[in-house]
Amino acid sequence: MNISAEQWLTLLLLAETGSVSEVASRLHRGQPAISERLHKISEEVGEPLYIREGGSIRLTDAGQALLPDIRQLRDKISDIERQVIRRQSLQSGDLRIASTSLIANHILPAYLQKFQSNHPDINLHIKSGVTYWQDIQLSEIDILFFEGDMDIPNLPAYYEKLPWCADEIIAIVPHDHPLAIHAEVPIQDFQVYPIIWREPSSGVRKIMEGVFNARDIQPQRFVEVADVESVGAMVQAGLGVGFITRTVFEKRLDWGLHGIRIAAPSPVWRSYIAVPKSLQRSRVLSTFMDILGIDKNAHSRTLHD
Repeated sequence: MNISAEQWLTLLLLAETGSVSEVASRLHRGQPAISERLHKISEEVGEPLYIREGGSIRLTDAGQALLPDIRQLRDKISDIERQVIRRQSLQSGDLRIASTSLIANHILPAYLQKFQSNHPDINLHIKSGVTYWQDIQLSEIDILFFEGDMDIPNLPAYYEKLPWCADEIIAIVPHDHPLAIHAEVPIQDFQVYPIIWREPSSGVRKIMEGVFNARDIQPQRFVEVADVESVGAMVQAGLGVGFITRTVFEKRLDWGLHGIRIAAPSPVWRSYIAVPKSLQRSRVLSTFMDILGIDKNAHSRTLHD
């Protein structure tokens, strides 16, 4: 059966008004077009759905039998229209985010707070930590935040990678550590101390391993942990030297640790996003990206200018 929702609603309007001219007026169509539409519905059903009586029209029993379902159809369409309007005005909807724990815990909250303040009716779904990425389906999220050269599996063709922000990597030690008397230290001076490493997939770790390798330095002792908080805890315990971004250091001054700048060239941590290309983005996602300040034609912005 080839009858559209618009045709069914025309029949319902006819039942409610009893007049083809009134139906035509309400739908902003000519009377011949409405008459032709109603005729095709009866023709498709295979029996008359309405008859003319005097100056009005009434539905046949076959037409009346269809009205309850057509009214339900009208209600469903109205619900859909209201939902679309709410989504267009950002009065409803969802924003699904996947991110490394560093970004999720130390950089994103300020942007999420601003977004939620402007659009309190949008639900936020945040999944953080690289272990989640083992089975990640990018089609199930709106935006993915990742670090450096991390491998993003199964990137759909309609997605793109964009630079987001950059930050300086610094070393952290307890205040009574021998290196704590310095504000800046050459990279080779760290090799005699145990290193507190994040997991191998960590962006900061990959960068620092590259810095060590470029100078043919191989730290012999290390402690490997799973997150930034653990790096701080291990350094506090005097187990070694940690490497974190300056943003994290400034947000965790409560750790009571000493930050040391790594002598030039100071290593730089960079973050990126993976998102659908512009034509495939939801209104919610586009609004959030405006808050992030992402410009696909610009370089990564620096968190510490």
